Amino acid sequence: MPQYYYFERRPVWGGFSTGSMVTKIVLANVIVYILQQIFSAQFTRLFALTPRMLVERYYVWQIFSYMFLHFGFWHLLFNMFIVWMFGSPLEAMWGKRRFLEYYLACGIGGAVFSIFFTYNHITLGASAAGFGLLLAYAMLFPDNYIYIWFLFPVKAKHLVLFIAVLQLLQGISGPTGIAYFAHLGGMAAGLLFFRKEMSCWRIFSRSGSAWRIRTGTRESEREDRERRKVDSILDAIASKGYDNLSATEKRILEHYSRTHKEDSD
Repeated sequence: MPQYYYFERRPVWGGFSTGSMVTKIVLANVIVYILQQIFSAQFTRLFALTPRMLVERYYVWQIFSYMFLHFGFWHLLFNMFIVWMFGSPLEAMWGKRRFLEYYLACGIGGAVFSIFFTYNHITLGASAAGFGLLLAYAMLFPDNYIYIWFLFPVKAKHLVLFIAVLQLLQGISGPTGIAYFAHLGGMAAGLLFFRKEMSCWRIFSRSGSAWRIRTGTRESEREDRERRKVDSILDAIASKGYDNLSATEKRILEHYSRTHKEDSD
């Protein structure tokens, strides 16, 4: 089935032997959680995102470090499940470097929204980055079903829209101890990064063609047609999602994605 294609290429145990970025992120969060338990409140105060401390004392590292801290075991477990579930197919398509850049961009987006909207509150956790992963998954696989509580199937595109509206309504209703605006910031940063990523792939493809022409290297007609198809396929994914591509388009994109993934890894 299409929705399981990338998961089958990257089984759960395969991540530990190949050193996938998803696995490294999960391990980093687990290690930081252990350090939290050892050093307790002092560690959290230093590395969790506290906008006032960041602005007044220049604790700029908190923009990055906060996304590796968690309130408790279940908070950690849920967030790492989200990272694994939605991060695995994204890393399989983008490669380690692009995936890590996207993940960190979503986390930073959550920090920026927290600074602007919850200045006097402490924010920590990988939720902002996780919500960004959910957004990218929904854009690539909009018609894939996600099972809520493992029971209720909902299409990814419907779920991400519902979650975004829910986070906004809950955020403006007042402080509840949950970083709703950080979640929105992660999704907003993910949307910007995702659109930029698609544009960069198109630019890279076109600039590569122009460079070959300038150096006098003649491309075959088949290669030229494939390059043009990649541009149109990327546009199609951005508008209607991966699952609506034809089998031929998927094979072309997989070859293109694998080539660039090897370069970025």
